[in-house]
Amino acid sequence: MLNIVDPSELTPAGIYRQACLVNSKTSRGTDRGWYQDPLELACQWHLWFDGGREVRSATYSRNEHVWRSGPMLSLATLTTGAGTAEFLQDLLNAENFGQRPRALGVILHVADEFALAELIQSNETAGVGAEDLGILHYNLIEEPYEVLVDREISVATTSWRLLPFWGAGPDQERCTAIALGRTREAFLRNLIELGTEWKLPVRVAVTSAPMEALAALPLLQPRAEGGRLVAVIYLKFTAVFSVTPAGELRSVRSLLHRGSMLVPNAFGDILWNMAIATELTAPGKDGAAAPKVLMLSDNPAALKAAGKDLEAYSASRQPIHLEAMDLSTHSALNSIPGRRPEFMVYDRVLLEKARSEGGVLSEAQTFRTLWDQWTKRCNFFDTAKLDVVYPTLQDLRVLRLSSVMIYLIVSGLVGTAAYGFHSLFEAMNHPSWSLTPMEVNRIQTMHAKLLEERKQIEVTGRLFQPRSRGWAALEFLLQLFPEDSGVRVESYGYNFEPSRPVVSPANAALGGVTGMVRVWNIKGVANGQSLELLNALNSQRGLNELFNRIAKVTGDPSYKSNASRQLTVSHNQGRNSKYNPAAGASEIAADPIVSFPYSFEATLTQTIMDKDMLALPTEKPF
Repeated sequence: MLNIVDPSELTPAGIYRQACLVNSKTSRGTDRGWYQDPLELACQWHLWFDGGREVRSATYSRNEHVWRSGPMLSLATLTTGAGTAEFLQDLLNAENFGQRPRALGVILHVADEFALAELIQSNETAGVGAEDLGILHYNLIEEPYEVLVDREISVATTSWRLLPFWGAGPDQERCTAIALGRTREAFLRNLIELGTEWKLPVRVAVTSAPMEALAALPLLQPRAEGGRLVAVIYLKFTAVFSVTPAGELRSVRSLLHRGSMLVPNAFGDILWNMAIATELTAPGKDGAAAPKVLMLSDNPAALKAAGKDLEAYSASRQPIHLEAMDLSTHSALNSIPGRRPEFMVYDRVLLEKARSEGGVLSEAQTFRTLWDQWTKRCNFFDTAKLDVVYPTLQDLRVLRLSSVMIYLIVSGLVGTAAYGFHSLFEAMNHPSWSLTPMEVNRIQTMHAKLLEERKQIEVTGRLFQPRSRGWAALEFLLQLFPEDSGVRVESYGYNFEPSRPVVSPANAALGGVTGMVRVWNIKGVANGQSLELLNALNSQRGLNELFNRIAKVTGDPSYKSNASRQLTVSHNQGRNSKYNPAAGASEIAADPIVSFPYSFEATLTQTIMDKDMLALPTEKPF
């Protein structure tokens, strides 16, 4: 068993050590079931106890929507927790759920007590403009002394939860508190501790059976109407709910059974006064409708006793319209183990069916809230205080990630150290340590010779690089003036030479290389449209496009634009002095120049700098 300490009492180092212990000894870091609500788990075990000799047990498979009879639980185990391990081991059998549970939700439906506690009247409970009761709900859990009228209370033995009256009027109480004892938490805590030990998430909820019975009313009577009192008769008490004609809860009372009586004393007077207080009837008015009372119980004897009591009251005092519902024979409970209506509100199929069928009660806010929120929020077993001592799922994931990172870092350090020692060992045992001075000199001489040969190969390779090709120079002219471009070239010259003399101190200072200069001289005549080809060369962008196009067509890298290569152009154009616009065909054939109105002369220069890969080595390789 883990000894878990509240993190608020630990140092940061202690919190880290405890988190590591939880991560290694439990499944909280890998199983989401530890952080889910018990009503959301696939496998649920429902217990119902009314203070009699029998504990009713049922299992529910949420994925299959199937109810099954659960194993019998003795009163001694429920009260003291003795024998919990043997019982839990039997409960986890696959036959009880249709599968082996990976997580277990335990829901205890308390039907042997239903105490109501008065709240201090304040802005939250006045009912005028009060919409958000969340703070009051939180205070009932954390600080009940601040909101309860009775200050003589024990937090160690009792839990309180808020019950709003959704149908309360402006001048009526808007809410009350339901109190349940904590006498059976020993058994529930044993289940949680065994689950932790077996690495099986066990989530627990304690609920109020009368509230669940009220929530099941639309499931028992899909077309039921409001505007009546609903009395749920249990072994030790009777819970009476006042429901408005719109189906909203307005008031509630808990009536104890004295001695061995099946119904409360003065049952008729209590119901009549409650009907008047909640405006279900009007006293002293002729023709006022008799209040309607619906009684629910699985004990026919209790229904019979209550019916006799109210019939006598109606005959002698005030008329009451009575309707009884025997749960022991009700057809809607045929598929529910133990025939308990409290279990029905956890069956999603039944709830969806009731929503789709409609009805006054199904559409009311009271029952919608009871189905969707109240049963989940009002868990009388405070799991939040139990979970806060454990790290969250995100904390444990970060812890595992940090453990992996630490492992990788340590492995990297060990690997680096091992590689360093291995390299040192190889260096210390290298054969060079045993060489004689003569052998060292011979190896140094050989090494210098190899370096010289490598340098010679590099210089020779650079010397053999193609720097100027004649056919590429001709292609240059064709790319500059495509076919039928309206240009007549009179002269074309191409020159290639080093930028400095090959043998000079400057070349030696620059590493024994020299740059190169390539010049293209073009002279001719053109028409007006073809001059655009020459004008495009007046920008650096136009020059780069021309040389890159030539490099792509010829495959000659020397034409490709580069930061170590400069391109310049000198372009002159003017009127062709020989141009004759009236020249005939015979004159043009004799001298084509007379048909071109413009003359031009262009000089393109490419300077390859010393740092370029095509720079010419000036030193001799051999």
